[in-house]
Amino acid sequence: MSALPRPSAAQLLPGIVGTPVRLSVKAAGLDAVVVPVEVGDGGRLLVPEKGGTAGWWKDTAPPGSRQGVTVIAGHLDTRRGPAVFAPLARAGRGDLVTVTTAAGPVRYRVTTVAVRPGAALPVAYLSTTGPHRLVLVTCAGPYQDDIGYRDRLYVEAAPGPDPHR
Repeated sequence: MSALPRPSAAQLLPGIVGTPVRLSVKAAGLDAVVVPVEVGDGGRLLVPEKGGTAGWWKDTAPPGSRQGVTVIAGHLDTRRGPAVFAPLARAGRGDLVTVTTAAGPVRYRVTTVAVRPGAALPVAYLSTTGPHRLVLVTCAGPYQDDIGYRDRLYVEAAPGPDPHR
């Protein structure tokens, strides 16, 4: 899979654009370090090997963009127990999400929490156009020995309130 085009300067919010380094959803009890990740074989979104770290897919829009989707993924669990995105299932509509970048925090409000079948990331989440939004992704549903978790949990969030403060 080829890299997606990076947003232009006109597509970025003034002053708050950069690589995410931390993610917080306080209402869900989620606080995580974020590192950049790439796409693996077959277009599969890779997540950090360490279960305590979330991964920003660096081919998606950076937090603070005016357009496109920012995708951050994390493990639900590891062989040793719950992982970084285990609390994500407690997120609810209206919850505040803060993504901290080197340029400062970018704030979002959760708009949708949904479990969808299949492991493939929906194509709409790869968009570099349209209104900016954040998508958090982790595993969900029953675990199957041959394929792992059958479903994915998606938490979508829109910029605001005062995304720059």
